[in-house]
Amino acid sequence: MKFITSFLLFLAISGASFAQEYTKLSDPKACKAALEKQHKETKSIQSDFSETSSSSLLSTPQKGSGKMWYKKEDKIRWEKTKPESQIILINGKTVKLQEKGKEVSSASSKMVVKKIQQLMVQMMTGDFLNEKDFKISYYESKTNYKLILTPKSDKMKRYVAEISLIFGKEGLLLKELTMKQNETDKLVYSFTNMQQNGTINDSKFTTF
Repeated sequence: MKFITSFLLFLAISGASFAQEYTKLSDPKACKAALEKQHKETKSIQSDFSETSSSSLLSTPQKGSGKMWYKKEDKIRWEKTKPESQIILINGKTVKLQEKGKEVSSASSKMVVKKIQQLMVQMMTGDFLNEKDFKISYYESKTNYKLILTPKSDKMKRYVAEISLIFGKEGLLLKELTMKQNETDKLVYSFTNMQQNGTINDSKFTTF
């Protein structure tokens, strides 16, 4: 269950970095339109990721790494390889979880994974841009756009206090995904070696 715990702890970018590098966009329409266009044109994504989780329950940040695959509209494979094997498979409404080589099938685990599934699909498809579930603030630096998403519903706020997304201005690819539960519990994912619109077999999202 470490994967579920770490995923719900969430991601964050340094506050000092934010203050020094980012300024709020007074008119975010152009940025939003560009991101919407990019998401519409993206058919698939493959990327490596690194993970750093921080929590009041941990004496030091925990680090991990793995690979992620996405295929439009709602197929995701999130595979953590270090320090332990943990995989989430999302294929439409079907969601599976495997930890240390064994599938997890408890009712409570399925409920949490379902919440993760709904959130991950929104992030990958760009559905969050409609602001149905989140209020979005837009910021920019010389090289990046940063979106701060604040949940609108009290139900979602119990799991997520804030989500931060950083996109490179060149190519508009996602560099960092940040989710934050509170000031001490957070998780940072950084994405590298990202490839768009390559061929991915559907079995990648159905078979561990």
